[in-house]
Amino acid sequence: MVVAVILGKRLNDDGSFSEILQRRMSLALQLYKQEKPDYIIVSGGIANPKAGVAEGQKMYDFLVENGVPEKKLIKETESMTTKENAKYTIPMAISLQTNRLILCTSKEHMNRFYLNPYKLFLKAKKKFGGNFELVKYSD
Repeated sequence: MVVAVILGKRLNDDGSFSEILQRRMSLALQLYKQEKPDYIIVSGGIANPKAGVAEGQKMYDFLVENGVPEKKLIKETESMTTKENAKYTIPMAISLQTNRLILCTSKEHMNRFYLNPYKLFLKAKKKFGGNFELVKYSD
């Protein structure tokens, strides 16, 4: 079972994608076509109260509008930080009995030193007892 996690990014005040999140969503579509995951978890809460909608919901809508079947999508709409993305999505991946988890985000996010997404996901994997390969996917 292959599961991908797409990490959100704060929405603009009008609820539209920021430039970075737009790039992440283009990357998500590329991942879907190339890797053919069994499920995609879109992860992000309401980081911008002015937007009035969770990143995960907007990401879900975008992927459906661009041809990803709803049955392949799972929303996580509570997380406010990258650490929370890991905290909430790792148990979801474990419950799906994944053997490969693809972590999808922008290269700036993936390569940052402080609160590095890959390291946070490895830590959460260990904490929750995940038995799967964790793979990076970025632009």
